[in-house]
Amino acid sequence: MSKIIRRSFSLFRGPSTSSLVRRAARDGHETIHIQRVHLQRRFFTKPRVVGTAFALGGTYAFLAWFDGVLEKLELEEEEGAVAGPKKSESDEGAREGREITDAEEDEVDEEEEEEGLIFFPTGFSRPKPKTFYKGSDPEWQEFVKIAPDRKRLDRIRAELVSTIRQLAVNSPQYTMRLGKINPQKGNTWIDVRFPDGPPIEYERPGYELTDELNFRKTTRDVHELHHQRMKNLLVPSAVANSLYQDSKRKAAVWWKDTKKYMGWQDKPETNTAQKLLTQFPAPPASAPTTPAASTTASSATTPLPAPSATPDGDKQATPSSSSPLGNPAYERFGLTLPDPTKVPTLDLSHFRHTFRHNHRHFHLSPPRGTFIVSGLIEIVGDRAKMTLDVTAAYDPKMGRYVMLRANLRHVVDYQQRPKGGS
Repeated sequence: MSKIIRRSFSLFRGPSTSSLVRRAARDGHETIHIQRVHLQRRFFTKPRVVGTAFALGGTYAFLAWFDGVLEKLELEEEEGAVAGPKKSESDEGAREGREITDAEEDEVDEEEEEEGLIFFPTGFSRPKPKTFYKGSDPEWQEFVKIAPDRKRLDRIRAELVSTIRQLAVNSPQYTMRLGKINPQKGNTWIDVRFPDGPPIEYERPGYELTDELNFRKTTRDVHELHHQRMKNLLVPSAVANSLYQDSKRKAAVWWKDTKKYMGWQDKPETNTAQKLLTQFPAPPASAPTTPAASTTASSATTPLPAPSATPDGDKQATPSSSSPLGNPAYERFGLTLPDPTKVPTLDLSHFRHTFRHNHRHFHLSPPRGTFIVSGLIEIVGDRAKMTLDVTAAYDPKMGRYVMLRANLRHVVDYQQRPKGGS
């Protein structure tokens, strides 16, 4: 009785094979069949769903409580920081009559540059709220000085034009396409634009561990290039669009072939010119030199007799009888397997072309304190002329361009031939 109860409440121990055989022999059976059966439980069972819901609810409640504790700690720190200036004022009054030592300077630096030991990110990078320049900002004051100075703006425009044309003169690709380039010729259209605010910055939220082994909610700055790379990695819009265009093109080709094979496609009506051309016989492959040769050529235009079936049958039987693997078993039963050396290739040319067209390169924003100089610059050569769409960032403090980007707008050849033929 105890064995029966133990086996009934056991999850991993079942009856042994020998006991089953003895039991069958005792009951008078000569042959028994033992079949192992594995019963697999469903993944989304009711106890598992209820347990998962309780676990998620408890985790959310714990995180909410932990966030409230951190907010209380932050409020206490802010209250301590408000009471701190009173102490600092008394300390400054005591220090007025003497010099500040190096140890006191180190203490001040440590108080100002308090950073956490470890940073735990809790999400992806995100843009900070956009800010604008104030009238008291040094960047805006510099813009106010430059805006009415027309001579300086003309020098800045001329510097951009000379830089672009000099780069074109030194580039062998431009000279090969345009010919000899004259840096003094060409029209220009340059505008100067002062931004309303600094570039957008990015941050990553998270928690950091302080020196007192306390957690506090904070953010860390993230470079714009890193943010754009992560965005392209998580949201690959260029890859998805290229894959859609390539699949759409292949589906259209497949549907066209299917309609042609099933006879659903209407035969296009041939125009009159094609009908007139089909009425004339095709010219011979080689020009006849003698009357005998012309007779031979004319007789060669007669339809050839149908080939005999025996050679073709032999040719067709040869590849079917020989297996690429060279196994006599396959040759005996007449099996034909595909050649493993001939790997099927996938046409990805249209996908690559679309991806290069839709791929967005990383364009960094101009640094803080710079203004935008953009416009059209024409480059004139011996064979053709080219127009570039140029955008640059000029730093007035450094007195030079810190960023430069040029895109091709169009190319015009001096001698244009008809592509349809003469």
